[in-house]
Amino acid sequence: MAPHEVPLAPNQLADGIPTDSETGLQTFENVPNGHTFLTSPSKPTLPVNPQPLFPLSNDPGSSNPFLPQSGPTYKNIHTDANGLSRNGNTDYVTVAERVRRGEEVPLLKDQKPGQKFVLTILGYRKEGLSEEEYRQYMTEVHSPMVRALMARYGTERWTMIHNTSHSRPLMSQIFDPQFANITQIDCFIQAVFTSIDDVVAMKADPYFKKYITPDHENFADTRGSQMTIGYLEEFITDGKVVEEAEDFNVILARQDRLLRAREQKRASEKRKRENEEAVAGKNVKQGIEREEMEVEKMSGGGAVLAS
Repeated sequence: MAPHEVPLAPNQLADGIPTDSETGLQTFENVPNGHTFLTSPSKPTLPVNPQPLFPLSNDPGSSNPFLPQSGPTYKNIHTDANGLSRNGNTDYVTVAERVRRGEEVPLLKDQKPGQKFVLTILGYRKEGLSEEEYRQYMTEVHSPMVRALMARYGTERWTMIHNTSHSRPLMSQIFDPQFANITQIDCFIQAVFTSIDDVVAMKADPYFKKYITPDHENFADTRGSQMTIGYLEEFITDGKVVEEAEDFNVILARQDRLLRAREQKRASEKRKRENEEAVAGKNVKQGIEREEMEVEKMSGGGAVLAS
């Protein structure tokens, strides 16, 4: 093995490895053995929610000021017979572009200025597909079908992390008492963008609705897969630390301050709950005492009348 050469897992892609001209699959020789396959829980049973959580912005009764209000014009390249372009609606101006032009966009309550969003999909493959079929379809069909459209609508980065039966066992080398659970998710898909409005507009594009939405059914378990949106925090990019190094004592002091503040907050919340419970208990006790007094008065009054 050449110096600094890293062994490949059986289904790991690598530059310079020959490709089968008919199937497009890479072939490997001298594949390293000895992986210990781990026993992990099977895919969890997830609740089915056939109704969308949010309506598309072009649904009746809703509006999105960022969607074009007039008929769309499409580029005369990479189009189907109906003129639907993989590059999407050329009239649409993304929020990301508007920000670059100096326009201010409202932030969410806990969003930092300039902070990007990340759509994360925890994907399971369609029942009956092998890992190889799932991975090949996503990288050779679905990605080429949608990536130009995503870029047109402001997606800044789009990645897939395929979690296979050959890569997953590498976890056995970094297990420790803290982290010992292995996920069975087949693929993590992440897309970085500036505004959810750009994603909404992309999903409303005729090309997306005609080709991308139905294509999901060709490879994905659309009912079992999960998704969420969060904030992007970058600390290392291209092998370089994003922020300048800090004095380690400053970091330790910040750690101590945050942990102390956390404990003080928890203690304050506990005292507040205890006080509320004590007040509630006192009110209940006073209410019972008043009822007893009323009953006693009524009983006494009845005795006087009887005499």
